[in-house]
Amino acid sequence: MTNSVDRALAGLNWRDYGGSGQTMVLVHGLGGSLINWDAVGPRLAKDRRVVAADLPGFGFSPPRDNYDLKTHAAAVVEFIDEFETPVALMGNSMGGLICEMVASEHPDLVESLILVSPATPPRLPDTRLHWPTVTRLFIEAIPGVGYAFGHAIKARYTPEQIVHLGLEAITHDPSRVPPHVVESLVDMAEQRVHLPWAVPSLNQTAFEIAMMYRRPRDFVRMIRRIRARTLVVHGLGDRIVSPTAIEWLCSLRRDWDLAQMEDTGHTPQLDAPVRFTTIVDEWLEGGDDRDS
Repeated sequence: MTNSVDRALAGLNWRDYGGSGQTMVLVHGLGGSLINWDAVGPRLAKDRRVVAADLPGFGFSPPRDNYDLKTHAAAVVEFIDEFETPVALMGNSMGGLICEMVASEHPDLVESLILVSPATPPRLPDTRLHWPTVTRLFIEAIPGVGYAFGHAIKARYTPEQIVHLGLEAITHDPSRVPPHVVESLVDMAEQRVHLPWAVPSLNQTAFEIAMMYRRPRDFVRMIRRIRARTLVVHGLGDRIVSPTAIEWLCSLRRDWDLAQMEDTGHTPQLDAPVRFTTIVDEWLEGGDDRDS
């Protein structure tokens, strides 16, 4: 069950999946929410404390003054600070990018970093890009245009239809997403349609990601500053982040581990939760063995 927390926990809506031991913090991607972790949160909590939060303006968390990536990262830092540190930090898509920012700037807070299809600057030309999806994301990131596009989608489709369209984009096989997760996503979509920041949060944050992509040297410097042991998990059927970009990311850090998952998409934690959890658990356990 979702818990609403007060400002003492960064003013973020959050979920406690239980467990004991080191805390693992889960960060969702653009347009997502903590529900994106519901298929794996309880599984991961068998060996550790697992919590997830909605970023400002997403899920049920109210927005802050702006949608800068630094603002999202600051919210994650404040949330982490409420738990015993260092934590295991996991982020998907935009959440992965934000986790990279946190690990780079606050190495004392992050012991292990798990990046799930992390938002990464594209490497052009790239024949493995899924251009229909890239085009839609580009439209969403254009100031004004993306705002109008978001309202058009909201007017044309029901919340349930929007959820299913989203799952078709981010998963390899939407039918494999657990039914209770789909129900929760639809319920949230039905409530978010009435929130005035639902469309601006997506449009303005997408614009901020695009601006970071235009500064690849800054991105590279950030990646090279990260000290935490890191695993990158990527679904080879990803339509949003190309395998080419992920392979380039890992070439910057030969010490990072890469797990490529066949038959999964941008959110392997949703359409392959058992395989995904096994990969993460075994990697974390392997780190424990090396440290002992």
